[in-house]
Amino acid sequence: MLKKVFLLYKTPLLISIVLSIVLVALKAQSHYLQLSLILLGSLAGTFFLDLDYIIYAYFLDPGSSFSQTLKGFLRHKDLYHAGSYIYYNEDQIKEKTLNSALFQIVLTALMVFVVGSGANFLLKALVLSVFISSIYRMQLNYIKGKSEEWFWALKSKPNKNAFVLYTTVLLGIFVYCLSIF
Repeated sequence: MLKKVFLLYKTPLLISIVLSIVLVALKAQSHYLQLSLILLGSLAGTFFLDLDYIIYAYFLDPGSSFSQTLKGFLRHKDLYHAGSYIYYNEDQIKEKTLNSALFQIVLTALMVFVVGSGANFLLKALVLSVFISSIYRMQLNYIKGKSEEWFWALKSKPNKNAFVLYTTVLLGIFVYCLSIF
């Protein structure tokens, strides 16, 4: 099971580890607690967007067959099969709440606010990690030709130039947040 999880999250975990190294280098912290909080926040951000399936199963459409099956796995604490079920049936959910441009825009504002405030390093690293993970997942959807699922809140999906501009703006805001970290 651990090998399967590692293969599935290999790139997102690598992104989170690189982010945590960058954050530690930016703050030049030598206190172990601060280093631990940054690493923990970065790693937790990798898995945050997967809460979308649990939100769907318990709040958005609890009566669907996807939701019933997922809740059955979670009720029996069978996380391995729940993860496998999500992985093989993720295409059943078209309008995701956390994996969308709408959430990404809200997250952008939240990231600027949290990173610019005096919040602790755990929260700052978590928000930055969730944000960069959302950019990664947006790119995956675009590569797979499923960008309409990411931009479901818009009436039409953006063309290639608009998508590149949107991604560039998000990355620019991310770099700005790194500079004020």
